[in-house]
Amino acid sequence: MENISVLSAVAPVPHFSEGLLFQKDRELRENVQVCDPVTCVIFENDRYRCKYCRLQKCYDVGMDSAKFQTNRDLISNSNIYKKKLKVSLPQSLSNFLGRPEFILCCEPDKVSNVKTVIDVSDLVFKATRILREDDLLYPFKFDNSLERLTFVMENMKTRKGNKKLQLLKNIGKPESLMFFEKNFISAAQWFAGFPEFTELDMNVQLSRIDILKSSWLLWLRLGKLSETVEYQKKKMLGTEVLMCSEGACVNIDKVNIDLSWCTNYSVEQLRSFMMSGFDEYWKKSIDSLIQLEPTNVELNFMLIQLCLNEAGKKFQGKILEATDKLILIQANNLHDYYTKKLKMSNYSSRLAKMMKVNKGMEADVRERKEMSRIARVFDMFSIEYSHPEMFETAHIS
Repeated sequence: MENISVLSAVAPVPHFSEGLLFQKDRELRENVQVCDPVTCVIFENDRYRCKYCRLQKCYDVGMDSAKFQTNRDLISNSNIYKKKLKVSLPQSLSNFLGRPEFILCCEPDKVSNVKTVIDVSDLVFKATRILREDDLLYPFKFDNSLERLTFVMENMKTRKGNKKLQLLKNIGKPESLMFFEKNFISAAQWFAGFPEFTELDMNVQLSRIDILKSSWLLWLRLGKLSETVEYQKKKMLGTEVLMCSEGACVNIDKVNIDLSWCTNYSVEQLRSFMMSGFDEYWKKSIDSLIQLEPTNVELNFMLIQLCLNEAGKKFQGKILEATDKLILIQANNLHDYYTKKLKMSNYSSRLAKMMKVNKGMEADVRERKEMSRIARVFDMFSIEYSHPEMFETAHIS
């Protein structure tokens, strides 16, 4: 140690300090006997006998009490530590900019305090009218509502025809709004083919449109991922291309996105925030669906469970009771499908794989909701929707 003017180990320092205290005490007393340095034994029987002689030995090697450096341990002296901290605060990027690290990319001059309202009331009205339409007649007899819902989904695909897929190279305001409109109406048509859903108790019927608004994006995600898998199996789509709307697909890495209509931030800034991990998520989901190879009946059950579970958790109360009842009915229908149609008595492994896909999608939705809340707090977008609950899990909300 160098704080006593001599290079030494730590151990001699306490002895030197103790000797100084002894010397001061001796100076205050009278008639204190002084040891004979010739005959005095400093260390005897594993004990230090004479403090005075030991102190003199410290002086002989050059130790100096004037060289003591006190308060070197800032942690043990809180007052000095606080003073030092105020003087020498580390100059990090967040300190320099005056913003916490998690909002370093939030540029005050790009905050959107004035919002443009996009009215989707007409779209909601169309969906409500579809849900209230009289039950359609089908030329087939179905054993249960799950089979009927599967037919509705297949019929929707057939009506689209064998149109050539359109690879979108640019996505701007017209494409985004058209994307929302087409898929929301398609989700409403699918729900309309769900007899137990349209026959809900009167106390819950008024909430059918709320269930649709809260779950249509989940319906869309799983539906388009399964459609992507179908086209990949037919070698009509590459592994980097994703179905995004009716007859339209997109390459996430190559598409040109124009967000100037809804935000002042650049695409690069929003991509790193709103779409972090998106590529990994949808590729992982597609791989899971390829391994599962769900039948149309299984896929429709997954859609029912995913959508109704989300709506039930959000609204609680009577809606939760109704959605749980509907899921139970379809679970029984799925059991009949396995045991009677497929003659499969043990289907737990397939059911586990199906729920794994749904759980992964629910986890991603929770993350998207948190991202959307943060975006609203910091006014990252310059638009608002007349029915914001419809777009809680959208990448542009």
